[in-house]
Amino acid sequence: MWAINSVTNNSVPLQAVAFSDGDAIGAVRGPEGASFRLFVDSLGFLDFTDMGHQPGGPHYWQILIGTAIYWYDGQGAVDLTINNDGTYLITGDGNDQGGQLTLPPVVSAQDMGTFKQMMVDKYIPYQDIPDEPGKTTAQLKALGLQYFPYSSDSFELAMSVYDWTTADFTRIDFMRLFAYTGVTNAPLDMNSIANSIWSADWPPYTPQNKDYMNSFMMVPADTLANVKAQLEVKAPALSSGVASESNVVSAAMQSMPRTTTHAKPKLYSGQVAIANLGSVHFAAYFLELPANNNAALPPLEMPLVDAVNGFLAVGNTVTLKTFMSFTDSQQDAMHYSNGIVLIVSPPDGATIWHNATYITPLSDGPEKVEYLFEPNTKFKVQKTDKIVQDGKPLTELYLQVVE
Repeated sequence: MWAINSVTNNSVPLQAVAFSDGDAIGAVRGPEGASFRLFVDSLGFLDFTDMGHQPGGPHYWQILIGTAIYWYDGQGAVDLTINNDGTYLITGDGNDQGGQLTLPPVVSAQDMGTFKQMMVDKYIPYQDIPDEPGKTTAQLKALGLQYFPYSSDSFELAMSVYDWTTADFTRIDFMRLFAYTGVTNAPLDMNSIANSIWSADWPPYTPQNKDYMNSFMMVPADTLANVKAQLEVKAPALSSGVASESNVVSAAMQSMPRTTTHAKPKLYSGQVAIANLGSVHFAAYFLELPANNNAALPPLEMPLVDAVNGFLAVGNTVTLKTFMSFTDSQQDAMHYSNGIVLIVSPPDGATIWHNATYITPLSDGPEKVEYLFEPNTKFKVQKTDKIVQDGKPLTELYLQVVE
């Protein structure tokens, strides 16, 4: 265990200093495997990761501060100096090291403006969540100040992650999965989007429900033809809205604390997570799906057996096209599985999951353990297995993050 013993703050004007866990700066922190993010308002942030006992060093215990190693015995007492140019100095327990604070990601004014307008228009957040407790505006504002204290848009950053954890994630997924991003102007697979919206059958999330259809900027529909007609009108606004919301979510994720590979050596995902999509749609989660680059615009799908024998074959590297949710146990992943389970490992030697963010603190369901990978995360396919689980066939894909 360790604590910040003192802070010398040379910033002008004086910048606020706070840890993302919300506890006092001088609180005792740990245990082994825990990671904490220290924000210095607009100057940037610094990660403190408790590495526990590591052999071969000058002292028994180790903290990773930024990219430097801090050694100590007993309880660590870290002295921190912050300079006006964003540099810092770490001393104490015989250590003497420094570096540059990491600037938080920037959201463009256009993306944040679009996101705020979607809130005004009540497309964000999902308007009625019957199956989770959700969070109040006051709770999200407080969480925004805790996790994004550097930003005047801290509430919106918190809201973006919260909104992903609601049924609105289907809006993001449908519009990202079913876009031909390898074709000029990224046209949409309109039939796949309309069919996906129409085939939802997990009450109350159905096309006859006003809140579900509001997520897609539409009104309730009784026919697939009506969904298609509404989509023709709403597709441009949906596309631009999802693009901006995705950028806000990504910025929020990058600003949140990291998870250590010591605490979570593997992460798991049950796929296809949207129940009304089939295994043929799993391939659409990756940029390497051949149809994604085909100007003839065939449906963005591929039979799973063809995918694992093709671009998802062992040894290949694939790239996420949209966000993808994971949990920390294989059993929980099975709960969400629609015939596919992903088992993901970090890069060899990695101490931190750089591409995955633990978002449960901002979730609409406080018991829903969720780690979220960003679009453009790359994985190397290490192994595939076909097993039978509870009498049902299951495909397991073992992936490793590529950095």
